[in-house]
Amino acid sequence: MFSHLGPYRLQERLGHGGMGAVYAAVHEETGERVAVKLLAPGLGDDEHFRDRFAVEIETLRTLHHRNIVQLLGFGRHQGQLYYVMERVEGKSLQSELQEGRRYTWREVVEIGLQVCAALKHAHDHGVVHRDLKPGNLLRTTDGVMKLADFGIAKLFGGTQLTATGGTLGTADFMAPEQADGQPVGPRGDLYSLGRVLFTLLAGRPPFQGKSLPQLIHQVRF
Repeated sequence: MFSHLGPYRLQERLGHGGMGAVYAAVHEETGERVAVKLLAPGLGDDEHFRDRFAVEIETLRTLHHRNIVQLLGFGRHQGQLYYVMERVEGKSLQSELQEGRRYTWREVVEIGLQVCAALKHAHDHGVVHRDLKPGNLLRTTDGVMKLADFGIAKLFGGTQLTATGGTLGTADFMAPEQADGQPVGPRGDLYSLGRVLFTLLAGRPPFQGKSLPQLIHQVRF
C-alpha cells in the first residue's frame, strides 16, 4: 500500500468498493484535507481508459454545487490512477441504514429535495450519475446532503465493470434500461433516486431477489 499519492499523504481508509478504495489524505504543502480514491489495479494500464479518465475528470471538475462532492483533480502513481475530491465529514446513508437508522417522511422529503438540486445542476451540464445509491449519498454533520462519485460510472462503459466482473450500478437501485444494458440518461438517475427514497422509508429496497439474475429480472420487468 502506498503512503503517498503525488503531493498527498494518505491516512486512514474511509471505504472501498468495486472501483477501488477511498482514503483520507492531506496535501503536504498546503495542508488541505481531502479524500483520495485509488482505482482498482490494472485500470491504469489501458491507454484508452487513461485518456477517457482524464477527459471525464476535467468535465466533472466543472460541477460546482453545495450538494455535489467537489472533484479537485486526478493523477497516476506507479501505474495506478487516482482522483482527489473534497473530504466530507459525515456518514453515507448506506452506513446509517446498516446501523439501523430509520427516517421520517419529512427527512426523506428533505433528502430528496437536496439530491434533486444536485441532479438538476449536473444534468444541466450534461452529466449523468448512473450509480445513484445510498452509499454515494453523504450527509455532513450539519445535515447537508452530498452526492459522490458523480459521472465516474461512465468511465467503465456499458453495463459491465471489468475490474470486478460485476454489473455496473448496484442492482437494488439501477434503472430498468441500465439493467437491460441500454444507455442511461437523466430519467435513469431520477428512477434510481425514487428507489433510494423508497428504501429510506421502508427500510428495504423495493425489489428483492434470491439471486442477482432474479433481482435484475424484477428490475427489467
